[in-house]
Amino acid sequence: MRDEANLARAAGPMTALSAEDRMLAATLQHAVYELQATTGTAMVPLEGGRALANIIVVGDPLSVFTVADRHPVDDDRYTGAVAYRTGRQCVRVRSETPSGVRPAMPFPYAMVATPLTDDEGRSFGVIVLVWADPVGWAAKSARVRHRCKSLVAELSRALLRRGGLPPRRHFPGVPRFILARPTGEDALLESVSLSLVYQIGRLSAELSQAPGLRDVVETAIARIMEPFGARCLAISVVDEGRPRLLGYEGVGPALAARLVNASTGTLEEETSNDAGPSPPDRPLFFEAVDTDEPITAYCLLPLAIDDHTAGTLALGFDHRHTFKADERAALTRMAQLLAQAIGRARQFETERRLAQELQRSLLPPALPQHSEMDIAARYVTPTTGTVGGDWYDVINLPDGGIGLVTGDVEGHSPRAATTMGQIRSAVRAYAAEGHRPADVLTRTNRLLSDLGTDLLATCCCVWLDPEAETVEISSAGHPAPLLGHPGSPFAAPELPMGIPLGVRPDTCYGSGQAPLREGTVLVLYTDGLVRSHSVPLGDGIEALHARLATSGDLRLEVLADHLLEITGGNRRDDDAAVLIAQFLGLGADRSQRVARTFVHRHDLRAVADVRRFLRAQARSWDWEAVIPDLELAVTELVTNGLVHADSKVEVRLREYADRLRVDVRDSDPRPPLPAPVLTSGGTDDESEHGRGLLIVDALAASWGNSPSGRGKSVWFELTRPTASAEPESRTPRRAQGG
Repeated sequence: MRDEANLARAAGPMTALSAEDRMLAATLQHAVYELQATTGTAMVPLEGGRALANIIVVGDPLSVFTVADRHPVDDDRYTGAVAYRTGRQCVRVRSETPSGVRPAMPFPYAMVATPLTDDEGRSFGVIVLVWADPVGWAAKSARVRHRCKSLVAELSRALLRRGGLPPRRHFPGVPRFILARPTGEDALLESVSLSLVYQIGRLSAELSQAPGLRDVVETAIARIMEPFGARCLAISVVDEGRPRLLGYEGVGPALAARLVNASTGTLEEETSNDAGPSPPDRPLFFEAVDTDEPITAYCLLPLAIDDHTAGTLALGFDHRHTFKADERAALTRMAQLLAQAIGRARQFETERRLAQELQRSLLPPALPQHSEMDIAARYVTPTTGTVGGDWYDVINLPDGGIGLVTGDVEGHSPRAATTMGQIRSAVRAYAAEGHRPADVLTRTNRLLSDLGTDLLATCCCVWLDPEAETVEISSAGHPAPLLGHPGSPFAAPELPMGIPLGVRPDTCYGSGQAPLREGTVLVLYTDGLVRSHSVPLGDGIEALHARLATSGDLRLEVLADHLLEITGGNRRDDDAAVLIAQFLGLGADRSQRVARTFVHRHDLRAVADVRRFLRAQARSWDWEAVIPDLELAVTELVTNGLVHADSKVEVRLREYADRLRVDVRDSDPRPPLPAPVLTSGGTDDESEHGRGLLIVDALAASWGNSPSGRGKSVWFELTRPTASAEPESRTPRRAQGG
């Protein structure tokens, strides 16, 4: 090409095209002009050949709204994917607007995808041409297809003479937009404006799908920092009049904090008042900075919501950077979109936290401990942060039995949650009076009608009698529990299925019975476990049975986490509860299998009492060999709970035939994090620091954390050391559970 140097005129984040990319761009430009196509794109493989990325786009502004930055190679919805995978030209024509709520091209079109192939017919890229609203396509189809093949074949030979296309290890997600060639000219002119508009559009689309603050920060890294070629990004927000670092990438937290406050063109510490530096009230661009830091240019963009400055977006560069007018305008617009997304995310997380606190306040504070039963439970809220009506409960019955309860009030609202709390209280009260499961549901149904609520609820009550080794079950429109007897698959017992609570006040419920042999596992759940917007009910139930069939020797805590994965994708549109119990039998030594002790809030001196309790219990159970490891691990976990959870801490021990399990429970639902706690993006300064978990990880045979009523449980297990075991042979284990 006579004027390839014109590409170097690209402004802002754009850099000169490589020789191979110039060849792609020139062929696309020639093909678009000669064949009068609307858009042409060059696609290359990424991620080891698992995805295709659009790296060069030639055409009019329509391409900004129809070009995807990448898509999977195995997705046949994309013509380019079919051509790349098969090594043959692929043609698609739509004479009418494609169906679907979000078609990529909402107009009739013709599309020709031609693979770039080597001498052995293997694809190393794809050239795709698109004609919007094609007229007379049938008459010119053969000529166009033949011409595309000849142009691409010539390009393939030229690229292979240069060694082919170099592998793309990193793609910032923004194609290079080249203007269609004017008549009689032979120049490659890159459209910076189209590239910037494309970036703004992609950022807006992805921010609209980012529910949490971490998601917003990660989107800003992928759609602002990387496409603009910045070395680092930092975002601060104003909390109670003071700036707080929300997230950062490319630098450490100290330099990130200095960067967002560097409003005078220097990275030195700046203070404007007792509350610290104020966010800038206008965009600031510093194209060259004399500093010892790796940042030599940067910009500060105010994050404004309703004309109120709510924070700062900072981008730092490791080279002199000229911020031209179009780039400044694009960055300012991106900062506005980011500010709105941060505002939505903060409101969402506040609503979600309130919903979770309300929901957890209605759950049992902790599951009771029984020597003859092992119990695990989970409850998860919807992704939207709304309050649900699912619940579970474990009740100590007056005759010595154990009651298991799950239920679901319709709807997602505070009214559903309060109705759930009323039903749970009623079930507990009637159970304490000694009523059987069917009578409990009958009386609760009558009470629900008297309360005047128009919400319906389902409920299942399971009364376990360990002495008689029987289980009695009654259901009010709720999914039947699944029982897995030793040597038999899980199945739902036959029982009369009553209508939901609140339908008819005079309804009388029935019950059914099943044997409760040693080793029997019961699984109670709500429909949110097996049904979601993406998982039909039938598929979810099939997945539930499949996971239970392969559960094998899984611990109940691990099994509960596996079951939540059935509908546990990126978005959960319903809350879900699962309650799992295993009957261990009534052996003569069962009374020795469980023990527990408590430590009051902030009573760090009582940690010594916990160690004495552990030593005495371990000796009485003949576990003296693990006392040093037991004391050290429990000391770390109890101290963590007292310092960070602001609650009473409970320590539970359970002896199994081959292991000793310890649960340390507190009222803080946030999971602990082993050090280091920092990942790309922001950090939570309020999270438990987790240094003690590294000790637990080194000492325990396995460990993990799980929800426990209104708080959490951090658990670990120890096995008896063998005579040949050496302390140095221990290897750290990864955490299990959720």
